[in-house]
Amino acid sequence: MFRNYLKIAFRNLVRTKAYSIINICGLSLGVACCLLLALYVEDEFQYDRHHERLSDLYRIDTQFEANVVGFDKLGSVSPPIPMTLKDELPEIEAAARIVPTFGSANLIQYEDKKFYESNAFVADSTLFDVLTFEFIEGTPKKALADANTVVIAESIARKLFGSEPALDKSILITQGGTPVNYKITGVYKPQKSFLEANFFTSVMSEGGSGEYIRKNENAANEWAGQNFVGGYIKLAPGHSPKDLEKKINEVLVKYGSEDMKALGITKTLFLEPVKDIYLRSHVDKSQRITYIYTIVSIASFILILACINFMNLSTAKATKRAAEIGIRKVMGAFRGSLIRQILGEAMVVVAISIVISVILVLVALPVFNELSGKAISFNQGNVVFFGTALLILMVITGLIAGSYPAFYISSFQPATVLKGKFTMNKTSGRLRQGLVVLQFMVAIVLGCGMLVISRQLSFMKDKDLGFNPEAKIIVPLRTADAKKKYESLRTELEKMNAVKAVSATGYPPGSNIFNDMAFYREGGNMDNAILNRINNIDAGYMEMLDIKLIAGRPFTTNRLADSKGNLIINRTSAKKFGVEPKKMIGEKLYFDWQGKNYAFQVVGVVEDYNQTSLKDPIIPIVFQIPEKADEYSYLIASVNPSGLSQTVSQIEDMWKSQVSDAPFEYTFLDDNIQKQYLEDERISKIITYFTAIAIIICSLGLYGLSSFMAERRLKEIGVRKVMGASVPQIMGMMSREFVKLVLLAFVIAAPLAWYAMTQWLQAFEYKVPLDISIFTFAGLGAITIALLTVSYESLKAASTDPARTLRNE
Repeated sequence: MFRNYLKIAFRNLVRTKAYSIINICGLSLGVACCLLLALYVEDEFQYDRHHERLSDLYRIDTQFEANVVGFDKLGSVSPPIPMTLKDELPEIEAAARIVPTFGSANLIQYEDKKFYESNAFVADSTLFDVLTFEFIEGTPKKALADANTVVIAESIARKLFGSEPALDKSILITQGGTPVNYKITGVYKPQKSFLEANFFTSVMSEGGSGEYIRKNENAANEWAGQNFVGGYIKLAPGHSPKDLEKKINEVLVKYGSEDMKALGITKTLFLEPVKDIYLRSHVDKSQRITYIYTIVSIASFILILACINFMNLSTAKATKRAAEIGIRKVMGAFRGSLIRQILGEAMVVVAISIVISVILVLVALPVFNELSGKAISFNQGNVVFFGTALLILMVITGLIAGSYPAFYISSFQPATVLKGKFTMNKTSGRLRQGLVVLQFMVAIVLGCGMLVISRQLSFMKDKDLGFNPEAKIIVPLRTADAKKKYESLRTELEKMNAVKAVSATGYPPGSNIFNDMAFYREGGNMDNAILNRINNIDAGYMEMLDIKLIAGRPFTTNRLADSKGNLIINRTSAKKFGVEPKKMIGEKLYFDWQGKNYAFQVVGVVEDYNQTSLKDPIIPIVFQIPEKADEYSYLIASVNPSGLSQTVSQIEDMWKSQVSDAPFEYTFLDDNIQKQYLEDERISKIITYFTAIAIIICSLGLYGLSSFMAERRLKEIGVRKVMGASVPQIMGMMSREFVKLVLLAFVIAAPLAWYAMTQWLQAFEYKVPLDISIFTFAGLGAITIALLTVSYESLKAASTDPARTLRNE
């Protein structure tokens, strides 16, 4: 029986080649897209799944009073908090601190090898009691217990030592100060994690951020400020994070109430699951889970569109199988056996489509990896997932696509069919119309989403940031020697014809400012102080970047004078103080710390500019000139836009003649700004390409349906032509039905798309307006695609000689 059904299935495929090709192509594309997007989603959900007892791991986050601080949440805490909580609360089984090293990159030296590495951290020896790392050399238990020890990623070990063991070897690491000799006590294999780390140095080591949080009086015992330390804990089994949150805030009040009062801030602590940090952290403003929901929706829509095509074409051509079904029923076939047969035929089509889709996935995977920035491959880790996904897709697709045709076709009455009185009922026609509306509704929603995302990214690229990033070369000053040579570097650069201006900063635009200080005005106190981010800059910084001065004066080259308490603030800072920018000039600001009062004077106010991504609001910023010229982290040179490669080469030669202990490296400021949106751009491309595929699948189905409708109405068209109808009139008649359906789809889709895009744009502080042109363009695009799709078959049917279609009438 099965063999017989299989033969019938293949005969039907061959008999209706055009419809079969459309069905198989649509399903193959749909399933291949689903598989690719499923692999992407599966890869995203693999992050941090390697940690043991993942459900017990939490990051300690900080909640501030937003109206005072300028931001409300941080994924970090003050230095003493994590380890004190571990000592005070038995519910915490283990705790560890992870602190970024000073500077965005660290210089590593071994023999004649010298290079920079980013994503470096200082950590407690208990780090590996909390988070899980797969060690390939050494043991995690005591890897960071001693001072001046380092645990490195496998990639660095291979870069330094090739295939030789790295354990117990010594390397020099410069973390923004003097080089320190570190002993390698472990090599780990990087896993997919929110914490992208190339190496960890012991918190007990000399210099750097480790010594700072241990010994510096401004950090070691500070409970209110210095909120830059990542705190991670492992809960003892059987304890609730909600109950623990109450206790950790009691500890905060116990030890930190005086510090918070002195600093003029109020904060609380809360726990964030480690498993949520990468995908759905509200603190880090991660949009990844939103993108995943979007990608899953697109994958589902694409599969649904392919299934709708199958259902539409299967029910549309049901009249051609009416006689077969009637004869089978007269010969004794039960409806159940007919349903199984037709479902089996659908499964055959799906099985063929699955095989083709697997081939498409294998061919497209390298391109998809490049598009998405992933490195997805088939391995032992995901082959089971891929196989399961294939099986599930096959069953679901077969049932969705074949169920209605099976039940509909098997319901034909043999007496009606064999007397030649069978006609398609109105219910079937309405269902097909409804499915076409659903297809175009999905296509319009996806099209609107594609347009909005594209416009938002273009808006972020083109928006005036409040400064000029063009032709600005940033040279990091990562070593003590490089910092000391800043003034001589500046002098030499200013001699170059291609260099227009040179200045320096602690935090260039496109980076977060981590230093902060709370100031209050005359007559106030730390209870009403306003927290400002502090950025060290050199004279000429504002002028070089074209940051507009709206009141007062810029800093002068007289470092001695301007470094004694003179400040420049931004407009937002002035607004927080409740004073007009012009009235802020000469205003005294104060800061209290450990019983001492420090006084400052505002000499200038600059217009607001976007220091970080356009996803973030503008926060209060204070600029100051440091007492010494070796306190800058970055040199910035404004250069002539023409001949950039030659200019960079000249700067490199000059660098090598001045700085002996650090390789030359540079970036362009405008490139750094754009890198903030790389992930958004990747997702935008994925959505754009797969939306285009969805529209292609939609068009395939519409083409097949229009072909069938034209075939059914050939005699009607012949009569109309005999009665004097022109080709354009007949084409208009045939297209009108589909245009009405697309218009109905637009009416339903537009509000849905508006709501979805409004929700997506909430994540951006600066957003493109949702004007009617987006929806109009998407609607007109859908109508145009529909008309182009049906026009060929309409023209073909309208051009048919009526004598040929009516000869037997």
